[in-house]
Amino acid sequence: MSKFSMDFSKLISQIDSVSTKKNYEKDEALWKLTKDKTGNAAAVIRFLPSKNLDDFPFVRMYKHSFQDPETKRWYIENSLTTIGGQDMISTVNKELWNSGIEENKKISSLRKRKLSYITNILVIKDLGNPENNGKVFKYAFGAKIWDKIVGAAKPDEALGEEPISAFDPINGADFLLKMTYNESTKQFNYDSSKFNSKKPLFDGDESKIEEVMNQLYDIQLELAPDKFKTEEELEKKFLWVTGQEKKSESKAQQKSESDKELDDLAKLSNPEPKPKAKEKKPVELPAMNLNIDDDDDAAFFASLAE
Repeated sequence: MSKFSMDFSKLISQIDSVSTKKNYEKDEALWKLTKDKTGNAAAVIRFLPSKNLDDFPFVRMYKHSFQDPETKRWYIENSLTTIGGQDMISTVNKELWNSGIEENKKISSLRKRKLSYITNILVIKDLGNPENNGKVFKYAFGAKIWDKIVGAAKPDEALGEEPISAFDPINGADFLLKMTYNESTKQFNYDSSKFNSKKPLFDGDESKIEEVMNQLYDIQLELAPDKFKTEEELEKKFLWVTGQEKKSESKAQQKSESDKELDDLAKLSNPEPKPKAKEKKPVELPAMNLNIDDDDDAAFFASLAE
């Protein structure tokens, strides 16, 4: 068994644990298909593991991406629910949906979060941009590609299909990625994408495989705190996009004015006690000299005799 081969049973458990859960700045390392003039695109890629083989070879990311129909402003932000947090838009969406009002449910659907997966890939052949051939990138994909990965790992045994460990350099297979534009739905789809037959990368040449493995990104860093704005920042952005920032400021101003009125009423009903008058201090008279000498006594008594 090659040192680069992954534990297939572990991958199955990772897929199961993710599948059962119900619950930007431009990244130059993030690869995207290059569309042709008709809007279609194709490439041959190879899914790869994470930098640490013991980590999941992918991460799940929830994101909100919508344009408000009235303000025409865009809200494109990673959701804090990805890392077990909560943001204002998720709370508001839940309230709108649970209201049972169809108009509210439509608004909630427009703003709902979208799930994507991020992993390492080797671009084998990029028809739209050959400069990418032979390079390692990060790749974000949606539910359609994810379903194909799960389907390859859990094939119909009755049909004799051999399971493919998509992210394994040895027991994996090249993936034919094809994006086509549907004129009727005005949307892109990946229905024609599929895995080739199982085949070791570079026919099992471990020196070439190791060269690629040394270029892998630590996918778990996609869930680092710096990838998400704070709850307060997201609330401010949401209010701005939906045109509610002025209403919020107006409410704050009204609250301030209301608080002032309440303060004034409180002062009328509970007037401040008047300050006590200062007590007048008694005037201190100079001390009288009660010492009388002998000569004064003789004069005093002499006057009485007269």
